[in-house]
Amino acid sequence: MKRWIVCLLSASLAISMLSGCGVSVKGKSYSIKVGYGTNPGHPIDLASKEFEKRVEKEAGEMGYDVDVQLFPSSQLGSEKEMIELLQIGALDMCPTTTGPLGLFEPSYLAFDLPFLFLNTDQADRVLDGEIGTEMLSSMEDIGIVGLSWWENGFRELTNNKRKIVKPEDLKGIKLRTMQNDVHIDFFQKLGAAPTPLGFGEIYTSLQSNVIDGQENPLSIIATNKFYEVQPYTTISDHVYSPVPVLYSKALLEDLPEELQEIVTKAAYDVRIYEREAGRTQEQEYIDEIAQKSDIYILTDEEKMAFQEAAQSTYVKFESVIGKEFMDRVIEEAQK
Repeated sequence: MKRWIVCLLSASLAISMLSGCGVSVKGKSYSIKVGYGTNPGHPIDLASKEFEKRVEKEAGEMGYDVDVQLFPSSQLGSEKEMIELLQIGALDMCPTTTGPLGLFEPSYLAFDLPFLFLNTDQADRVLDGEIGTEMLSSMEDIGIVGLSWWENGFRELTNNKRKIVKPEDLKGIKLRTMQNDVHIDFFQKLGAAPTPLGFGEIYTSLQSNVIDGQENPLSIIATNKFYEVQPYTTISDHVYSPVPVLYSKALLEDLPEELQEIVTKAAYDVRIYEREAGRTQEQEYIDEIAQKSDIYILTDEEKMAFQEAAQSTYVKFESVIGKEFMDRVIEEAQK
C-alpha cells in the first residue's frame, strides 16, 4: 500500500510539472524530459545540455521535432523519486548516482564499496566494459533502461568540527550520507554518526548545525557552495561515484526506432564530454573551496587506515551484492 501511495504522489508531481509529455497527434513532435539532482554548471548539467543539443539537432535533420527539457536541482524530487517516475513513465531520462539504486537492484551496491576504484582509469575500464554493460541492462524488468555511465567523481569529506586525517577524527561527527546501506555501514565503522538526508536538505542542515558534515565529490561541494558553512575539507577519495544515465523503458520504446538510436547514441557519446568536464575542472573546484575551507589531502599511507576499516564492510555485503559478482568487479578494477 505504501509503495502505491508513493507512486501516486510521484505521478501527481509529474503531471503537474511535466504536462504535455509524449507524442503529438501527428507523431512528429516529441518531448523528452530529463531530471537530475545537480545544479546548473555541474558537469551533469553541462552534459545534459550537450545531450539536448545533439538530440534536437540530429532529430531535426531527420525531420523530427524534438524538444528536450531539462529539470536540474532536484526540481522533480529526490533521486529515488525520479527513479520511480521513470518506472511509471512520468519522466523520460535521469542521470543519477548509484546511491539509491541498491534499493531497486542490490548488485548496484558493489559500486559504492569504499576504495573499490583507486583512480579513474580503473573506473572507466569497469564501467565501459562488460560489467558496466551488464549493469545498465539489469533494471529492464522494473521498467528502466540504462544508456551510459557518466560520473560525479570521487567523494570527499567536509565538516565543521576538525581536520580529518585518520579514521578516529570522524568519531561522533554527524555526517550526512545518501540513503545507502554500504555508505552508512562504512561510516559507522569509522565512528561517525551517518545521517541520511535528501540532497536538497544538505546546505540548510549544515548551516543550522543539524548535521556536522557531509561527503560528496568536489564538483558537488563547489557548485552547491557547501564550503561556505564547512571550514574543513578532506580529499579522501573514499568512494568513486558513477552516474548511470537511466531511461524509462516504456517511453524509450514509444519513440520511433530512429529516435531511439539518436537518444541512445547521444547519451553514450556524451559520457566522454561529461567525465572530462569534471576532471579538467578539479583544480578549479579545489581552488574555489580553499578560499573558505581548510583543505587537507590524505596521503596514500594515511588512506590505508581508512581502507583497512572498509574491509569489514566488504565482508558484510558479500551476500547482499553476491560474492561472485563482487569478486568480478574487484578483479577487473585491479587489472
